[in-house]
Amino acid sequence: MNRTTGIVALLLSLMVAFSLAPAMAVTKADKAPAAVEETKKEVDANAKINVNTADVAELTGIPGIGPKTAEAIVAYRKDNGQFKSLDDLVEVKGIGPKKLEKIRPFLQNI
Repeated sequence: MNRTTGIVALLLSLMVAFSLAPAMAVTKADKAPAAVEETKKEVDANAKINVNTADVAELTGIPGIGPKTAEAIVAYRKDNGQFKSLDDLVEVKGIGPKKLEKIRPFLQNI
């Protein structure tokens, strides 16, 4: 095989490989929706979460609330009863005044 034939063969191989690559790529839409939903529920921009009824999955859907803080909210509520005001959330470990103001737009008023 001469040099020109080798270069042409290489270029054709690369063209085939790159033309198939997009078809083989996995997109977010290809992932199982149930698996994504189980890891974290997304909060609808217009929906507000009730901290007195929300479970850990709903709470982790709030930007700024991770699993540990969500678990702390649920545990605090279990030990102390329902929150009487959103301001009571500062009593939960992991939530201070700054975080409360960040998450307040995603919470229903009590």
